[in-house]
Amino acid sequence: MKILSIFIMSIMLYTNCQAISTNLHPLILIPGAGGNQLEARLTSKYKSTSLLCNKWYPLKKDSEAYMEPLVKALEELGYRDGENLFGAPYDFRYGLAAEGHPSRVGSKFLKDLKGLIENASNSNGGKPVILVSHSLGGLYVHQLLVRNLKSWSQKYIKHFIALSTPWGGTVVQMLTFASGYTLGLPLVNPLLVREEQRSSESNMWLLPSPKVFTSKTPLVVTPNVGYSAHDIPKFLKDIGFSQGVMPYTSRILPLVDNFSSSTFPDDQVPITCIIGCGIKTPETLLYGSDGDFDKRPEIVYGDGDGTVNMVSLLSLESNKSTHQHLEVLKLQGVSHTGTLTDEVALEKIVEKISCINSDISLVSKA
Repeated sequence: MKILSIFIMSIMLYTNCQAISTNLHPLILIPGAGGNQLEARLTSKYKSTSLLCNKWYPLKKDSEAYMEPLVKALEELGYRDGENLFGAPYDFRYGLAAEGHPSRVGSKFLKDLKGLIENASNSNGGKPVILVSHSLGGLYVHQLLVRNLKSWSQKYIKHFIALSTPWGGTVVQMLTFASGYTLGLPLVNPLLVREEQRSSESNMWLLPSPKVFTSKTPLVVTPNVGYSAHDIPKFLKDIGFSQGVMPYTSRILPLVDNFSSSTFPDDQVPITCIIGCGIKTPETLLYGSDGDFDKRPEIVYGDGDGTVNMVSLLSLESNKSTHQHLEVLKLQGVSHTGTLTDEVALEKIVEKISCINSDISLVSKA
């Protein structure tokens, strides 16, 4: 009798798990710039001048854990890779451009992402997809929605969860262009990576937008000149990157300039923004008496997630229409990448996804 009870219980548990798994909306993860990897095969003739590059393998192993905690949490809900859980990586060196300008790599990614969304939905009984993005990935999703019909989005997208999205760029990107930025990696000279960082169009896309950083208060200060988000072309020229002025003014500025008017069409898809706050974040860069951009500036900090300023993290909320379904969850003390690893953040994400799958509304609390 005891064996029969255990057998019946096992069948019930299996049936419940199957029901949970089959009722899930398919989910696609769109990483931030740091969540994508490029791999190259180097010949024996290549000799790195950096000790850090020679030790890259252990670092690479650590970097692969980028979304691992989130993926494991999703697997506990019943998600399975390749069945109802998918990833959408991209070449982080490229961005998008305003309408009328070619952007082959970025545009192809949006086309491929659209196809993945449709295939994920069709292979899961026509259920619309949940999109979960991190950082730069949220800007790509934004452009996907803006560039497609409302009817398509409503058919194929159930919900959009944006983690740590820099809707209006960051002050950190001005540091990146002026002096180089190592993302906290030790033993790396920022000037060695500055040229590579300047060549990435996605970095230019993340410069502070004048539509979000509306104040004329300087974000970068030298003894003779102050640069606000409205002075980016002059800033690029003065730091010795004049070749970046034309791409910025013709391709990037019109793209970010439309943010307030083309944010998201009314009621296109429900959106949840999950952001960290309460962490000191670069707000103003002060260069010394000689104004030398090759030297590290003194940094004045403000609120944000350690990478993205609060004005940028909250700019979607500031620009939303009165009819749009938007909620913002603020997590005190959670960093930019912490939204993918922090226990409280993961709990909020999983709770939200569970509610979406159950068609239960989760009321946000700031």
